Amino acid sequence: MSCCICYTGNPVTDAGKRLHMVKMLTVVLIPVVVLTGMTANTFIVSLDNYISLLNIRNILYFSIELGWLLRMMQRERDISALYISSKSPQTKDFLLDRYPDTDVGLQNLSFWPTSATIIRTEFQTKESFLSYLNRHRYQLESYNRTSKDEVAFYSDSIEVFIKWLYQAIVEARSGTVWPKLVAYQEIVVASEYFGRERGLGVSFYAIGGFATRDEYLDFVESQDIANITFESARRYSELAYSIYEDTLVRNSSVIQPINEMRREIRSNRSSAVKGSLKYANWWFENMTVYQDTLREVQIRLALEIDEILRKEAEDDLKNIVVISVVFGIILIICPLIVFAVYSLTSEIQKYSISIANRTKALDKEKKRTDTLLYQMLPQSVAERLKQNAGIGPEHYPESTVLFSDIVGFTQIAAQCSPLQVVDMLNSLYLCFDERLELFDVYKVETIGDAYMVVSGVPKLNGRRHAAEVATMAVDILEHIDRLEIPHLPGQKFKLRIGCHSGPVVAAVVGTKMPRYCLFGVTVSVASMMESFGTANKIHISETTRDLLYELGGFVVEQRTDSPSQLKAELKNTFRDVVVVRTYWLQHREGDQALASGSTYSSIDSQ
Repeated sequence: MSCCICYTGNPVTDAGKRLHMVKMLTVVLIPVVVLTGMTANTFIVSLDNYISLLNIRNILYFSIELGWLLRMMQRERDISALYISSKSPQTKDFLLDRYPDTDVGLQNLSFWPTSATIIRTEFQTKESFLSYLNRHRYQLESYNRTSKDEVAFYSDSIEVFIKWLYQAIVEARSGTVWPKLVAYQEIVVASEYFGRERGLGVSFYAIGGFATRDEYLDFVESQDIANITFESARRYSELAYSIYEDTLVRNSSVIQPINEMRREIRSNRSSAVKGSLKYANWWFENMTVYQDTLREVQIRLALEIDEILRKEAEDDLKNIVVISVVFGIILIICPLIVFAVYSLTSEIQKYSISIANRTKALDKEKKRTDTLLYQMLPQSVAERLKQNAGIGPEHYPESTVLFSDIVGFTQIAAQCSPLQVVDMLNSLYLCFDERLELFDVYKVETIGDAYMVVSGVPKLNGRRHAAEVATMAVDILEHIDRLEIPHLPGQKFKLRIGCHSGPVVAAVVGTKMPRYCLFGVTVSVASMMESFGTANKIHISETTRDLLYELGGFVVEQRTDSPSQLKAELKNTFRDVVVVRTYWLQHREGDQALASGSTYSSIDSQ
């Protein structure tokens, strides 16, 4: 309001003209200043991107150098492990030939990474690391080292270099090339684990087996991690996939011997080639094909990334020029645009106030609608319905379903008025709903006095669903024992509870009033457990009991008085079952029994 008063004046007078001129100049200068700042910011961002791209390219060049060093260290590691295993003059010569290659790869590094996170003194400088490596080489025969110790020594140093490379790539803003950079990182890691596999395999063939179980486990772990990591790289990069297919998969003369020797090593049976340097060298040469393939993928992928970054850098330079031109155009047309915008501002403000008020009212109603919808359907399902996404039946391989109802509900209801029945059920279900919030379960529905709960649907929770439902059932019985029927003072609720675990199919049924329903044998069996249960006891199937046994922490008792009808129905449902057993869930270990005087045994003793 004060601004309007300051700029109010008669445009016919000189004072009014000056006031309106000041107003127009102010309106024009503000967007000019803002646009100037935005243009400068865009210029800085483009320049920063350009510098960042140059840094990434430098990191790629460094990674190629580092990749060569890691390759040499891996070969030195494998030959060193072979020498430790065989102690032959031939392998000693092979090892001495590897040392200069590693030293050259180390000297060829264009720079040595420095960081505050580097706390190990041997990695502070290139010279300190070379000294650290030479001490290990010259003391190789002074200590009683094993091939596993050699693999561990070199692998430890290689992991430090890989962490450097990871940190450098993560700190650099990758932009559109991040999938290829991820593939590049995965290839570096895969190369290292293939190298460990090669080194342990060399030791295996040199001595005719693994000296310890730990070496065998290290080999299996290295092979699995290498395969998984390389598979991940192939998924991120078509180039890595095509090279792998062309070089290895379609070349049976290479891949078949490797797979056969891998199977032989994993079986840990090598009596036919015990202590064979020939087989050790054959394994080394064949696995080197893998290493060479990874090296080729790494270099070609680095060149591909570098080409992309080069083009992006050129685009950034073009953007800088274009921004300068655009800035000049803005200065020319900005006064004209501002003049038109000013004439519309007052009308827009009126509409914006109206829209804001309506938006607040709409948001309020939307929150109410969402709250009601989330009470009818699971939130994840409701969100998909709101987005018009198709929701078909979904299969859940693992879940636990709970049914409960009030014992003697028909007789109790016959003594009550309709309002009293509603009040009674409301007090009971309010207690249920309050306790349900404490567990990872979902209330499916309530029909009369029946209450249905499931865990593991629609939110998967591994194998914890049985424990969640069991704990909730115990908790409910404990609280129901303290809850009286509102219109019958002194008379407490008595519940039958039944549980069963297994697969279910979930689906949204109906369109006018959609319901989230569960279908399958699991639901039927859970209903049987409830129907043939007794008051204030939790009747569980053998499947649920097995899951609770696996998880631990619960006490159950086998039911010895199972009705013949229940056995017959369960046998008809599970035709492969010979003996039908059901159980009473007593309580969690450490808690008191649900019913006084009940006899039980620990689930661990079943």
